[in-house]
Amino acid sequence: MATTASLSSELLSIPTTIIRGGTSKGVYLLQSDLPQDSTLWGPFLIALFGARDATQIDGLGGSRPTTSKCCIVGPSSRPDADVNYTFAQVGIGEEKVYWDFNCGNLTPAVGVFAILAGLVEPKPGVTHVSVYQTNTKMILGIEIPTDAAGVPLMDGPARTAGVSGTGSPVLTNFSRTVGASLGGSLFPTGNRTDTLTLAGIGDITCSIVDLANMCVFFRANEAGLDGFEMLERGPEVVGTYIAVRQAAQRLLGVDPAKTTPWPVSVASPRTYTLLNGQPLGADEYDFAVRFAGIQPMRDTMHEAFPGTASCCTGVAAVASGTIVNQIYASRRHQDGEVAIAHPSGVLRVSAAVHEQDGRLVVDQATFDRTVRPIMRGEAYIRASDLPAIAAAIGADEPTRASVPVMQELAKA
Repeated sequence: MATTASLSSELLSIPTTIIRGGTSKGVYLLQSDLPQDSTLWGPFLIALFGARDATQIDGLGGSRPTTSKCCIVGPSSRPDADVNYTFAQVGIGEEKVYWDFNCGNLTPAVGVFAILAGLVEPKPGVTHVSVYQTNTKMILGIEIPTDAAGVPLMDGPARTAGVSGTGSPVLTNFSRTVGASLGGSLFPTGNRTDTLTLAGIGDITCSIVDLANMCVFFRANEAGLDGFEMLERGPEVVGTYIAVRQAAQRLLGVDPAKTTPWPVSVASPRTYTLLNGQPLGADEYDFAVRFAGIQPMRDTMHEAFPGTASCCTGVAAVASGTIVNQIYASRRHQDGEVAIAHPSGVLRVSAAVHEQDGRLVVDQATFDRTVRPIMRGEAYIRASDLPAIAAAIGADEPTRASVPVMQELAKA
């Protein structure tokens, strides 16, 4: 019988699951398997992903923003949630971890992981998982199709633009995430449109909407863009998106070190060629979006569109008075369905709102994504890396563990 050699005592191991959710791929970890001291979570993830090298060759990272992500999941002590979920965007070529937002594409897979990890008892047909999202302090609902034994279904008719093949649709409900970034209202400035001044460009009109992850929407043509730029133009145009984000942060009084509000350009439909080489007709969607200009993405443009931003965009589209609605309302479309075009294709969001006592109430903000587990096993880091990285990062640096609730979780 063959024998297996023991691994070096110089390595630390952690049980790991890798799952693709929508157009992102993430590393899923149980909170109980991470260091008990949550201020070591950032250094641990830097080592696990090989974040110090832009190729991430010495870790689990995939050297792209969409593949350098981690989801930390554990039981919830809240009566309205089954699990707690913390998202980490791990740096690429830098000793940084960004904790101030959520990933919508990976959120549906949190429900699948919760079942696989035994945190939620599955039910035949559909298993509902209530999630407390610690980065945004919001409650999310996930519906996972399951077979008669409660096992998550993988095969199905659903397509996610930017992902090959089809799968079973996992639905995520973001309708309860108003104020996810600032903890206030849907329109944090109190206006449905505002004016931003950009150096070298001048004044542009924007709409700032805070749901799932706060976004600042602007017309591409007002900022000197056409709104149909593809990935190779990312380094050329990213400066404009950064300028929009920073101008919105100044307007809101938000720390410029934060990633939100996310800058999203919008443009009226036209025919263009997708990343897969296929044409997309102007009659196949309601408007086009492009997303770039947040710190973890460096000078890249998103090859698709974030799930949280898609729900925020869907709500902005059905909310009268926003610049997104001005384009959406002029199109023929199915009521409540918003078809959003991005470099990889079209995604659809179900969104509905109503006016009540002078404010806008969100009734629906949902989308589905396909989910596929890729592997389960053990991952390793050098034991010596953890104290070395921790020593190099200041005790007050957000990278250490900037989600305030982490300290509460660690004590629970």
